[in-house]
This record gives sequence, structure tokens and C-alpha cells, in this order.
Amino acid sequence: MLGRFLEWAAGKIRIQVQGASTERFLNICLRGEIQLWDVKRIDARTLTATISLRDFYRLRGLMGRSGCRVHALTKKGLPFWIKRLRKRPALLGGFIALFGVLVLLGQFLWVLEITAAPGVPMGKLRQVLRESGIYEGAYLGAIETDVARRAIQTEVPEAGVITITYIGNAMRVEVEASTPTPEQLDRATPTGLVAARPGVISGATITGGDLLVKPGDAVETGTLLVSSAVPNTTEWGVPHRTHGMGRVMAYTNRTADFICPLNWVKQTPKQKVRTQYALILGNHRINLYLGSGITTGSCDKIIEKTRLSIGSRLMLPISLVRQTYREQDATPMTGDAQAVGEAVAVRFLENLEQTIDGKILESSWQAEEQDGAVRVHVTVSCEEQIAAEMIDHTPLPEKPQTEDGQP
Repeated sequence: MLGRFLEWAAGKIRIQVQGASTERFLNICLRGEIQLWDVKRIDARTLTATISLRDFYRLRGLMGRSGCRVHALTKKGLPFWIKRLRKRPALLGGFIALFGVLVLLGQFLWVLEITAAPGVPMGKLRQVLRESGIYEGAYLGAIETDVARRAIQTEVPEAGVITITYIGNAMRVEVEASTPTPEQLDRATPTGLVAARPGVISGATITGGDLLVKPGDAVETGTLLVSSAVPNTTEWGVPHRTHGMGRVMAYTNRTADFICPLNWVKQTPKQKVRTQYALILGNHRINLYLGSGITTGSCDKIIEKTRLSIGSRLMLPISLVRQTYREQDATPMTGDAQAVGEAVAVRFLENLEQTIDGKILESSWQAEEQDGAVRVHVTVSCEEQIAAEMIDHTPLPEKPQTEDGQP
């Protein structure tokens, strides 16, 4: 975009070259560092090309050696446009004034996009940004992003990582939610593994600690699976503590209950569509229609907002709003209990399969109709990893003594 604007501002001419040796003309341009683009050959003696205004004047001194004639076909660009406007001073003055207004508008912030993670209060965030000088209509030269970032960190404790980026006179603020810093359990901390849910052990892979369970053992939630206290394992070994790590797999059962309505209303759009337009100038809205924009009855309302801009870096404080209304036919619908139950069970299994650290072995579901609704009970058998790390203070086992009483 910027490159095309610079070409237009410098001026360019579309030329036609005729002669017995157009190749000599191209070689002369190459040696003279005269740039040609969009070259097209018409026939053996004729070609067309585009050249900048500056190179066109330089070309005049080289044409005697080329044996070709050059004709200007079209002239485009700011120099030619200003030359035509010299006879119309009012129009030229209006253009200069418009250019000045656009330059002035480009010095202000007109588009402020704020994206906040769930849990971050949007109202408080907007208030802190405004107090820090970041709001639509603010002068770009007075905005200090470091000050705004520190203010958000101080006033909005829910905010975590803060990213503020510019694109011309548009700004994007992204705020991630702060997450409590988990207690760092380094390798020197004695930790064990406990069961996060009940199940029957199917296998384990341990890289630290003392495994206390074996395949076939039934465990409950909170049962210690791996202890940090390791007994002596060699003749010269001594009991010691370690950092328990690994994976413990178990067969588990999961159940879930859902209640879904059997009667609902299906909305079918009609062919009749009504459209309204409005202009937003800064913070003021100008409706270009009569009456109200409030919908009545069963009707879909689609709002499209288009910000006017020049290129991708100069945003204007003008937006066009298009409101489309499409009437809907409301049709009462009644579902089958078994079909609804199957759809609910399938959705639950899909979500579980994406989140479980393991695999689903088998599943079943039952649907029972109750008072215009269906109650769905889903049972799932899984094999999953159930070990969770926690600090362990299990006493160290005593090292057995020999017959002479020495340890």
C-alpha cells in the first residue's frame, strides 16, 4: 500500500516505444539504471512500459542512441494532478484542507479494541485505561503505554500478562487472567503421589519414590500411591526421602446425569428482510431511518459495523452501522426421549475423550421421560492416570539391625 502511494506521489507515465531495435532501447535503460515495469510487447517493433516521471526526463538524453521513438500514452500521479488543479484554486485549496484534516485525524486514537480473559472486570479495565490516557479520541503523542500497563497491574489484580500494540492510530489491548503461582515443588522436596479419584490399579511407571500399590488393588480418593520415604535397597543403603514421580493407571467409573426438555420452539427465517442504517461520528450516533430499532415479536437482528479508514493505518472517527431484521416463524417442536438421550450421551463422551488422561473402555446410557423432559444417565468405564503430587511426611523406615546390634 505504501509503495503504491509513493509511486503515485512521484508520478508515473505509461509509454509506447517504437523502432527497429527495441532490444537496444531496453539495454540502454538497463545500463542507465532506468527502471521499467509492466513491460508488454505489442509486436516486433512496438512495446509498452511504465516509467517514473524522474526517469522519463533522464530518458531524453539517451534516446539518440536507441533508434526508437517514445510516446507518452497516459500520465498519472500527484505532479500531474496538481498541474491540472492550478487552474482551479478553490478545488486545490479544498484538497489541501482535506489532506490537513486527514493528517490531523491521524494523530488521535480512534479505534480501541480491548480483549480481556474471563475473570478480568471489563468495566474496571476501561476505567483504568481512561485514567491512564487511553481512550477513543486521545492524542497519540500523550499516550504512555508503560504507565497504563503499570496502572492495570496495580488497580486490576485479576490481570496477568498485558499486551498493548499499535497499528497506525488503532490500538489493541489484550489482558490475560492472572493465575495464582503454584507452590513450586523442587526435586529436593519430599513428595508422594495420591489417588485423585477412586479406581482399581492397572499399572504404574514410577521414576521416584516407593510404590505402595500393585495391579488389582482398589484405592479411594486420597489414598497414598507412592511414598517419599524409600527403605534401604542395598546392603549399605539407608532409608531416605525422595521426590515421588510417575504415572499410576487405574480402571475408573464415571457417571453423569442430565435433564433436557422435550419441547422447544424452532425458529425458521422468513424471506422478508428490513434494513436500517446509522452513522457514528465519534461518540454520537445519527440514525438514518425513522422510527425505532427495537425488535418486536419473533425477529432476528443482525448488526454490522464498518469503520471507515484510509488504508490500514489511518482510521477515521466515522462508522457505518447496518441493522438487518429478519422475521422468524416460531414452530413448536417435540423430541423423542431416546433420540435426545443419545445426542446428550454422544456429546458427553466426545468432551470426556478430549479431556481425560487415558482412554474410554466402554459406556452406556439410559433415558427416562419425566414431566415433559428427559433425564439422561451416562455411565463410562475408563482407564486413566489418577496420580496427583503432594507433599508427603511419611516416617522413614528403620534400617534393620544385624545380630551384633550394629545397624
